[in-house]
Amino acid sequence: MVLPEASALPAELRKASGLSLATIRRLRPHAQANKYADPSTGQVYSARLNPVGTVGPDGYVRVGKWMPGAEQYAHRIVWEAVNGPIPEGKQIDHEDAVRSNNRIRNLQVVTPAENALLAIRRGHAPTGQERCNAVLSEALVRQIRATAGKKANAAWAREIGCDPATVRQAREGLTWRHVKPCPRLRTSKRPRRSR
Repeated sequence: MVLPEASALPAELRKASGLSLATIRRLRPHAQANKYADPSTGQVYSARLNPVGTVGPDGYVRVGKWMPGAEQYAHRIVWEAVNGPIPEGKQIDHEDAVRSNNRIRNLQVVTPAENALLAIRRGHAPTGQERCNAVLSEALVRQIRATAGKKANAAWAREIGCDPATVRQAREGLTWRHVKPCPRLRTSKRPRRSR
């Protein structure tokens, strides 16, 4: 179905929506979603110009039924209405980290790795024992590091029930860098002089 420009909709529908003429002129159609998007506000409207979308528990605005695969994300609709399809393998990031702020100037295209890194920097991604699949805890990592040279990685791995590589990486500071002291952050090199 081809969605017409909002300004081309019947006058009675435009009037019934209660939207100003300026707002109607800003609306961009998104044919696949059968919705309109206002890039200035980030609001998504139905084909009958009713505002749609609710903020979910994760902070994202979803449009449509709350069934896996059926709901649509408002930020994706806004981005695609303005810029066309999202490039394959890319994601949309909210620059201000507010997931319900879907204004076009707040949205940027990033790779999944960039998106994950931004989430970590903003404090949105769980780290350490907050992760649902964490085998170690901060206290256990401190114990592992304190026994370097006294207790082998394999012995720790048997005791904990994990892979020896997990113990080695935690001990060497390749993982769990936020747990202090971290051997990875220590250095014997003198700092360079600034010129």
